[in-house]
Amino acid sequence: MATFDLIVKGGKAINADSVFFADIGVKDGKIACIGAELQDAETVYDAKGKLVIPGGIDIHTHIDAPINGSHTLDDWYQGTVSAACGGVTCVVDYPMQEKGLTLRGILDKWSKKAAGSAVIDYSFSPVITDRSEEAFEDLPRLIDEGFPTWKVYMAYWHRVRDEETIRLLDVISSHGGLLSIHCENDFAIDYLTKKLLSEGKIDPKYHPVSRPPVCEENATQTVIDLAEMVDANVMIVHMSCKGALERARAAKKKKNTIIIETCPHFLLLDDSVYDQPLEQACKYVVTPPMRKAEDREALWQGIVSGDISLVSSDHCAFPYDEKIKLGQESFATIPHGAPGIEARLPVVFSEGVSKGRITLEKFVEVVSANPARIAGMYPQKGTISVGSDADITVIDPEKEVTLSVAQMHSNCDFSPYDGVQVKGYPVATISRGTFIYKDGAVMDVRGHGQLVKRSRFKPF
Repeated sequence: MATFDLIVKGGKAINADSVFFADIGVKDGKIACIGAELQDAETVYDAKGKLVIPGGIDIHTHIDAPINGSHTLDDWYQGTVSAACGGVTCVVDYPMQEKGLTLRGILDKWSKKAAGSAVIDYSFSPVITDRSEEAFEDLPRLIDEGFPTWKVYMAYWHRVRDEETIRLLDVISSHGGLLSIHCENDFAIDYLTKKLLSEGKIDPKYHPVSRPPVCEENATQTVIDLAEMVDANVMIVHMSCKGALERARAAKKKKNTIIIETCPHFLLLDDSVYDQPLEQACKYVVTPPMRKAEDREALWQGIVSGDISLVSSDHCAFPYDEKIKLGQESFATIPHGAPGIEARLPVVFSEGVSKGRITLEKFVEVVSANPARIAGMYPQKGTISVGSDADITVIDPEKEVTLSVAQMHSNCDFSPYDGVQVKGYPVATISRGTFIYKDGAVMDVRGHGQLVKRSRFKPF
């Protein structure tokens, strides 16, 4: 019997705090040895000239999800295949609590969807839409069972009220959990949207006008204040603008309880994308909207400074024809979302590392290590270390790819990254010692993914 099941040989290994050349020996799904000139393995993968990083972790996705009258296209097989081809080895999805389902009920429903289909590991951060007494009673037990992260929205039909927000922050945080919040002032957005529509301003270019940065800034400050009142931890998701970042940065100086997330589209694009005809502009209708170029650069600076802890995809793959059809009525009826799970690592690497904005260590920090810490999976995941899961992504730093719908693996028939040229691309993705994607080929491993039982949130 061979000493190792797999050796990843000759690569440059990157952790959030270190860079080193080593062979990585894998046994029974775990990293068993890190050393020089390892021998005796059933399989040897030559990673010479490549970067070997802990598998990417995306903790903000919407897979196979009914959302606001629409439904995302990727099921749990195709969504996780797309993730794996983009260097992701674990996702934490945001299933929305449907009317009539308890929090435990939504967890059970989504677990059944993923089991037997997902090719990489997974877990869930349910969106709490029913803030009943039953929900508040369930939360401590579900945190104990390995589901420490949850989400609410300050926008849409299920927007959370301040009195509910502060109670959720208090209960979840006091039991070792973390509440994620979509921060937008929905009342202001509703007013601005109705005003624009009454004036006949229906084109996608008015989408960012209806949801200006101040709506995000105002909601962010509200969340910060509520969290401070009850000494709670909180994560602000998909931050898009300089003003909101400044509010959160000021709060973080008082106490490190504010986790900030941004997304690749905010790091790459700006609001000029809405100046195109409907057929193109609708691809970029997400919330919050794309902002100004100065906001984009502020976000990159926030990553460098450490104020922004992670980059997630917010993968939400609605049908392209639906976005076009509904967009003919107005910008307000276009489903808010776009695919991004496969493009996340390539875009952040290309725009960040290849262009000299961030170091290799910072890249690993925001796409793998910090997501693992935030989700309660570190050091089981998020690090190249002995004893950790053998979740490994191999990146060719010189490989140049033009991103396209045809080249990606999502069921979605459009991409906001279509035509974007990137330098640095995943060439192999390994989940618990098993190849999911290798040298352009997807392995036949349907159902390999497992539900991850996670630990309580620990500030870092």
